[in-house]
Amino acid sequence: MQNLSSPQRIQTVDALRGMALLGILLAHMVYWYNAGPLPGELYGKFNGIGSQVVSILNDILISGKFFAFFSCLFGLSFYLQMNSMAIKSQDFVWRFAWRILVMGMIGLIHHAFWRGDILSIYAPLGLLLLLTRKWSDRWVLIIGILFAFNIPHKLIELVHLLQPAGNAPKALPSNQYDQDAKAFYAIVKGNSWVNIWVDNLKNVDTKFDFQFNSGRIYITFGFFLLGMYLGRLNWLNNINDSLPRFKAMMKKGLWVCLALLLTGLGIILSNELFKLGWQENRMVGFLFNILYDAFNAVLVIVYITGFSILLNKKSWTRVSGWFAAIGKMALTSYLTQTLFGLLLFFGVGLGLTGKTAPWLNWLIGFAFFAIQVMLSKWWLKHYQYGPIEWFWRSVTYFKWFPMKKQ
Repeated sequence: MQNLSSPQRIQTVDALRGMALLGILLAHMVYWYNAGPLPGELYGKFNGIGSQVVSILNDILISGKFFAFFSCLFGLSFYLQMNSMAIKSQDFVWRFAWRILVMGMIGLIHHAFWRGDILSIYAPLGLLLLLTRKWSDRWVLIIGILFAFNIPHKLIELVHLLQPAGNAPKALPSNQYDQDAKAFYAIVKGNSWVNIWVDNLKNVDTKFDFQFNSGRIYITFGFFLLGMYLGRLNWLNNINDSLPRFKAMMKKGLWVCLALLLTGLGIILSNELFKLGWQENRMVGFLFNILYDAFNAVLVIVYITGFSILLNKKSWTRVSGWFAAIGKMALTSYLTQTLFGLLLFFGVGLGLTGKTAPWLNWLIGFAFFAIQVMLSKWWLKHYQYGPIEWFWRSVTYFKWFPMKKQ
């Protein structure tokens, strides 16, 4: 999220935010910007090598990673704003709480158009983050790691696992899932904005159920805390001094990721080769999910450190500027991506859901992101803020800030 009151922006943070936006766009584009259940036959239509490669890359490198990446940057921005307001003797708590509420209202409007909105998840968690602002560095780090690795959800799963099979929570029946998928697909194919709004608003609780049942809400809050911890360390403010530390963290993280990935692949291959039936074994599934969440968390750390190193190389100066431009307009860009996805894939637009292959969707996503970068650079030459950032800032401070650059 954009820093509203700091007198000096940190270009690396803006560029990292731009990187996160690209990852989020690709994660949503690969399967037609859907944020609900779709009939299985839509996915089965695309078995070509290109689609399979993109699907695998998405599962390993993109899906579930960049929302956490973005969450870490939110926590970092929280600390930067708090520190800036404290220097200016401004009342940070009430100002930030109001700002978060405004973001939540924007998020609910966004959710009415698209179920995958993250702002309405960030809003309540952002208010909780206020309560942690006086925690010691040690507690911020410990709780941040526990939540980022999804430990609260794993403890809940373990309790269910230790219950007798008859008392354990039951998965959604396949026929119920099929009905929900057909109903959602009908909304996606339809050409009525009103039907989209009504259906999405009716399913606000469905989104929060998913957040808790998957543990994503814990992961998001964990990376909020880790981002705040990163801000306290002041590493990105003194990036040249931090690069050796980032290189060491990245190398160790890569080795850990490789070990976790090979272990997970070994489980899958062993199950397939020897017909072990582990897909029906609750304990094996529990252990596999631990590996998956750990891999995701460590890979996010690798991305943050690795991209910070790349973006500060002299040969990457121009690229860093491109990503920083869109990163400065993160909220506007995020909402614009949703509008593009709806008009491309939903029946209110071109209706391409289930008609375009995942590899083609990624190519379109890269092309659209490049257009966003160019428009962001042009906009920021003439204006101080992105349009939604300007509105958010003005409502936060109860005054209309000048938009055009002098």
